[in-house]
Amino acid sequence: MSTPKVEKDLHLPLSRVKTIMKSSPEVDAVGAEPLYLVTKVTEMFVTDLAKRAFKNSKNNFLEYKHIAEVVQEDDTLDFLREIIPRKITVRQFKELMARKAAKANSDDSSEESSEEESSEESSEDNNQE
Repeated sequence: MSTPKVEKDLHLPLSRVKTIMKSSPEVDAVGAEPLYLVTKVTEMFVTDLAKRAFKNSKNNFLEYKHIAEVVQEDDTLDFLREIIPRKITVRQFKELMARKAAKANSDDSSEESSEEESSEESSEDNNQE
C-alpha cells in the first residue's frame, strides 16, 4: 500500500481528528492511512456542504441559515438536523415552549380526569356490593 500523503494536503489537523475518532469506545487505535482518509473525506464533506449552502444564498456570503436550510431540506443529511437546526428568534422559542407546556397541561388534565372517572366508577362498584 502507498503511504498517506503529507499533512500539507489537509486543512484539518490530524491530531484533532484522531482525538475525535479515539473518543469512540469501539476504537482502540487509529492507523495513519485510515486517519488520513477520514480527515480527507471530512474536508470533502464540509466543502460540499458549504458549496451547496453558498449556491442557495442570495448574496455573496455564507451564513449559518444557509447551511441549516441545506441540512433541513436534504434527507441524506437528516443525521445533522438536531446539530444544525434552523435558527429561530427568542419570541418563536417562547411561543414554542408555551405551546408545549399547554399541550403537556392538557395531557395531564385529561389523564387526571380519566383517573377520577375510574376511581369514581370503582367506588360506585364498591357501594353497590
